[in-house]
Amino acid sequence: MSTNKHALIRYRVIDKCLRQVDRAWNWKTLASACAKEIEKVTGKATTLSERTIKGDLQSMRTNEALGYFAPIEYDRAEKSYYYSNRNFSITEAPLNKSDSDELKSAISLLRQFTGFQHLEGIENIIQKLELLAFESIAKTKSIVHLAQPAVIPGQKWLDMLYDSIKEDKALMMTYKAFGKSASTDVISPYLLKEFDNRWYLYALNHNKNQLRTYGLERIENLVTTLQEYVPNESFEPDRYFKDIIGITLEPKKKVQKIVIEVYGSTQNYIRTKPLHHTQIEKDTGLFELQLIPNFELESLLLSFGENIKVISPKALSTKIANRAKAMAGNYF
Repeated sequence: MSTNKHALIRYRVIDKCLRQVDRAWNWKTLASACAKEIEKVTGKATTLSERTIKGDLQSMRTNEALGYFAPIEYDRAEKSYYYSNRNFSITEAPLNKSDSDELKSAISLLRQFTGFQHLEGIENIIQKLELLAFESIAKTKSIVHLAQPAVIPGQKWLDMLYDSIKEDKALMMTYKAFGKSASTDVISPYLLKEFDNRWYLYALNHNKNQLRTYGLERIENLVTTLQEYVPNESFEPDRYFKDIIGITLEPKKKVQKIVIEVYGSTQNYIRTKPLHHTQIEKDTGLFELQLIPNFELESLLLSFGENIKVISPKALSTKIANRAKAMAGNYF
């Protein structure tokens, strides 16, 4: 668990302690209470120093980023910290239960999207919202789980590429495609796209004067260059991806009418989760799509196994059949 999350737990525990006016709270008793809660939440024992606890108290008092401005005082006679305003709490807010539940759901979803350091500034906001909405982290029930992993291969390049696209700056990239030797080229980045838990870059390769797609996990190095950025006014992402599934668009290929026959309960799955926005059902179990065939479409169709048959076009049907035979050959 990150240091920020530990701090979040400590702030919440200190707040809870200082609202218990029938007890004396010095740095040691506060440290003990925080350590118990951290172990309860993370399953790991920890020891907190006087410096850490006193730093937390000071942050709760004055840190503008946190925005608590807690009225924490110290009673020298009792050797105890306390709230001078007995009604104060960092979790107090004019939220009803419905508001709180909605906020919890939004925070849970927001926390699962990671990768850009540009979003670091939102961390303090999320922490404050959590303190506002959650009575206890330990009691929070996980309801939604997204498939996106915490770390996507190649995401270390996201920020540099993001800045390059935003500021119209060319880059020198060393790239090693699968099964090939590494090469170094000047690129003008245009778009970052996430698909199937991988990040891809669409950029103009200056040496080849072509729009290329690059997997970020295959980038070996990126550095700035003095070469001029080449804008591409004709590259419109919505139009580029409109007729394909995934990320691969082979030059000069045209949209084709694709007809598939779907069997059994898979029909309901495809009815309720269309393969593409052009999908229509022509007859029971017979679906039609307007797409440019590519590798991602083939892989998607193959993922349904024996429950789908490609009727047309013939070239796609043959390709799927050949791949299915090759796959079966691995087992027989």
